[in-house]
Amino acid sequence: MKRFWWVIAAAVFSVSVILGIHNATLYKPWHGFDGEGHEYYITYIAQNKQLPPPTGWETHQPPLYYVLGAGLMGVFHDFKAAQYMNTFILWLLIGMVGLGLKVVFKNTSQILLGMFAVAALPMLNIFPPMVTNELLNTFWIVSAVVALLYLLRSKENKHIVLSLIWITVSLILGFWTKISIITAIPTLMAGLAIVYLKNKPKRNQLIALSAVFVMITVVASLPVFRSGSKSEAPSNIASSVKKINVTARPVDFYFRLDWIPKMDMYTTQYYSLLGGAWNSFWTDGHNAVTPFVSFHKKSLILWLLGFILLPISMYGLMRLRKRDWSAAVVMYTLSASMLGMYVVYNFMSNHYSAVRLTYEMAIVVPYAFGIASAAENKKLMWVLSVLLGIQFIVLVSFFWILPWWHVTQ
Repeated sequence: MKRFWWVIAAAVFSVSVILGIHNATLYKPWHGFDGEGHEYYITYIAQNKQLPPPTGWETHQPPLYYVLGAGLMGVFHDFKAAQYMNTFILWLLIGMVGLGLKVVFKNTSQILLGMFAVAALPMLNIFPPMVTNELLNTFWIVSAVVALLYLLRSKENKHIVLSLIWITVSLILGFWTKISIITAIPTLMAGLAIVYLKNKPKRNQLIALSAVFVMITVVASLPVFRSGSKSEAPSNIASSVKKINVTARPVDFYFRLDWIPKMDMYTTQYYSLLGGAWNSFWTDGHNAVTPFVSFHKKSLILWLLGFILLPISMYGLMRLRKRDWSAAVVMYTLSASMLGMYVVYNFMSNHYSAVRLTYEMAIVVPYAFGIASAAENKKLMWVLSVLLGIQFIVLVSFFWILPWWHVTQ
């Protein structure tokens, strides 16, 4: 049986990588979310061997993703090399989720199903062909959360220190990728609180170690915040926070559900927070990859699958507290912080692009843990295998870019 699951995993990995490379080959880098700004940033570094002044669109962003992209561009002498990077970052992210699942679940099929649930999500699969730092940013958040799960299991001083180093490195590299990694802080604080409660004899030592690593993180990340505060870019986070104005969204924007009977898979970002979140999670609601159409059967299948898979994942998350209450608290806190920041961000901005759950992409981790936990039930395991198989096959077919699509022009 194990061999069967590993064969399926190898097939999913191969098809996913082929999809990512195929799409990145055809996808013009100036498409996607602010693609032109991201492309300029990488190209500038590659050509000038220095960072651009933080005065243009996206150039206020921390430089790690762009330096990596420029390095690949320099080695292969082709911008496409930088564009292919996100295909492999996606699988680093999925692998990191699997590493976290392995802390809690010992059954191989549960671990692989949790990873499969992430690999089959439309929200993640719109990013591999794009030029964007979103996937790398999510990877560091996931890395920090997985390190926290290992810390919760650590008993020896050596393992505690290694886990804290892992969290610290993830945070530092995360801040150098995108400042929004700050959304992981509530989850890390909740996890650390549990660690202190479970290790009363070592409490003082843990507090001292945590303080040291917090200082290291702050000092190593300070240049990012200093650069951001000096930026004159129109999308600069630091300057935006200083000018927060409550946006005049209608109250029903936050709870409208009329998009469900209308089966609106594309335009909910203009009038519904919940609909925009749903469409960005389960289908390509912003048409970032797929063509602009009023209705598509494959999109409808992905959209409808969410009404089955999400309740199963939530059921699994409720069961998770019986298996590992500390891991459950981490997943609950991560879910709440991601959704909370999503609401706050839409409270700060009334732009339609704010209604994308992709800004809080790390919410896929509790989703994966819920799927893996639900798969402990043998009947549900096979139901999930079929549903995720359908989702993945439809997703590949729906997202496979054709030469005449608008993103190739």
